[in-house]
Amino acid sequence: MATKEQLKEMLSKREVVTPINLYTKPQVDKTTKPQGNKEAKPQVVKYTTHLKAETIKDIKRYSLEHDLKDYEVIQKAVENYLGGKKTS
Repeated sequence: MATKEQLKEMLSKREVVTPINLYTKPQVDKTTKPQGNKEAKPQVVKYTTHLKAETIKDIKRYSLEHDLKDYEVIQKAVENYLGGKKTS
């Protein structure tokens, strides 16, 4: 069994552990950043909205047929709708 002095010494060397809330999702930065010599990608921000199920199917179908990501289809569509203006 450890003495009081040994216990005090062990306790003084302990790391502090911060509890986490298991019921919340961790916030992760989803922006793209240029890495090393690779071609720099434009910074993007995650944005969600509500669409009809039929519209989502059409977007997925179009993206598959044209070898694009679904978010690329939406980006181009919104840019065309807004007159080619790119928002930052």
